[in-house]
Amino acid sequence: MLYLIFVSALLWSAARAWAQNAYVQLIHTVADVVGVGPPAFPIVLDSVDVYISLDGGATWTLAVPDFKFRHATPFLPLPANSNQLLAGIAPGNSSSSGDILLQYAIPPLSPNTYYVAAVAGTIDFSIPQVDVDIYYFSPARNATTGSGANDVDLLLFHGSPDVGPVSYYWVYDRTQHAYVRDGHLSYRGYSTGYRTLPFENVLVLGDSADVNVIRGIGYYYPARSNNAFWGGQSAGVVFISGYASTPDPAKQLGVHMALPDGTVRPLPPLEVRRLQLIHNAADPALAQVDIHGGTFPEPNPLQINFRQAIPAIFLGGPSGGSVPVYISARGNTTSYLVQSTLTLPAAGQNTAIFAQGVLNPGQFAANPDGRGIGFELVTLTNLVGTAPTGSMKVFPFHGATDAPMVDVEIVGVGTVSGLRYKDAGPAVTLPSNTAATLNIKQGSSVLATYTLSPSQSRDATGAIIFASGFLSPANNQNGPAFGLYIVYPTGEVQPLSLQSSLSRGLVEGVQVATLPAYEGSWTVTVSATAAGKLPYRLVSITGQVLEEGTWDVPSAGTWIYNLPAHSYSSGMYLLQIGETSYRLLK
Repeated sequence: MLYLIFVSALLWSAARAWAQNAYVQLIHTVADVVGVGPPAFPIVLDSVDVYISLDGGATWTLAVPDFKFRHATPFLPLPANSNQLLAGIAPGNSSSSGDILLQYAIPPLSPNTYYVAAVAGTIDFSIPQVDVDIYYFSPARNATTGSGANDVDLLLFHGSPDVGPVSYYWVYDRTQHAYVRDGHLSYRGYSTGYRTLPFENVLVLGDSADVNVIRGIGYYYPARSNNAFWGGQSAGVVFISGYASTPDPAKQLGVHMALPDGTVRPLPPLEVRRLQLIHNAADPALAQVDIHGGTFPEPNPLQINFRQAIPAIFLGGPSGGSVPVYISARGNTTSYLVQSTLTLPAAGQNTAIFAQGVLNPGQFAANPDGRGIGFELVTLTNLVGTAPTGSMKVFPFHGATDAPMVDVEIVGVGTVSGLRYKDAGPAVTLPSNTAATLNIKQGSSVLATYTLSPSQSRDATGAIIFASGFLSPANNQNGPAFGLYIVYPTGEVQPLSLQSSLSRGLVEGVQVATLPAYEGSWTVTVSATAAGKLPYRLVSITGQVLEEGTWDVPSAGTWIYNLPAHSYSSGMYLLQIGETSYRLLK
């Protein structure tokens, strides 16, 4: 380092005749180890000598001696506005500029501007083949532009020859869900610019052609308050280098950070996967809960309601590792309702976790197929969050505790057969922006028909359609009624519309007690002329669907149905029965 400082001083002295200077940091990303150069002498390429000429090659100065793979220089001064600058690369520990193998013209540099120059490519003189160049980026930064105590400014460079183009994601500074990439890097390309990040973070790399595919390994850097890593600096260049396939452990794919003073830090690997959490446990006692991960109580638990979801996120940790999860009633920090365990899926997986079941199975209707209905976290794997343009991919999931095994027919597309409670089917591809009809069937009998609207079949999107609630609320503590819902990677949950199966003339009259009275329920009296099914939907005044289902009308006559209101706050609601809406108050 002392020699490098001395050389920098020489370059500075040689540049003093120039009015102004630019500043260049050089990063070595060429992973090749040994080649054979003419006339047949070995060349060790993980160490090179970098020479600089200020006069078009008439004279040379050894600027960076013994420059090793994955090393970097500090920002070195070079004359600005000059077309006489050359860089020469020679084998490490060269005897003189006569050993220079490759020469590169340095483009005219702007005054008082910082540049990053990455040496990247492959070289093998035994073929012979040389594909090494110097790739410049400006304006570079030697400090953050942010004002936060932990802000850092980072630039990305892709220098790995056998990886190909990649998508990249920053895990802890996301404004969108985990299937939306932060950027795209071509081989030997930089990110579009520096990004200011406010705290520690993990970089995840994915397949550029299919953003559903991630590599399963993220690369971690600590917060700037960790001075052992940052050394008081606040900017850096994160570079990908090495080979994804190589027998040499020193040249294997890795991600490193070059700091402005020339220090290079490896970014430790961390296993990652995508994960989305959906609350589908219909037990009324779980209608509004806090989720505490790891310990109870957690200072900032996740607050989530029934039929709500979080956006798809990245989750780090060792595959197969377990994390205790505690579920408490909203705001309760003294006791929890149930404790479960989240087992981390395999690295690189796209997963969804459904919170399912009831707290006390003995107080609810048993599952017709003998499946356990106690509370648990059910993991779905091999999901996707995107689909080809013009299409949508949906995964069916059976999440209704008292519903039997069914087939899900998507009319004109196909059928997913034999779904029992907690089963997920394979992906079904639909045309996007087009209505779809879903039949819930047992054998040849259609139990219910739902419609996915054109606005719900979103283009280039992957989603989960899940069964939710109870077929028979009266046998399940008057919990929420059965319905089909769709959840997107954004975390948005929407109900599918139940197609009316009413025959004309089935209902002669409907009377609704607008105030909840009987044990906190609204009372609906139906005068029917025949047996049938009566669809209903409870909607908030903002249009949010709170509950949806059907009442069975056994025969002609007068029938009374109760709609529980205890889980809703005071206010006005709309009850839609057929094409008529009734105003309810609580």
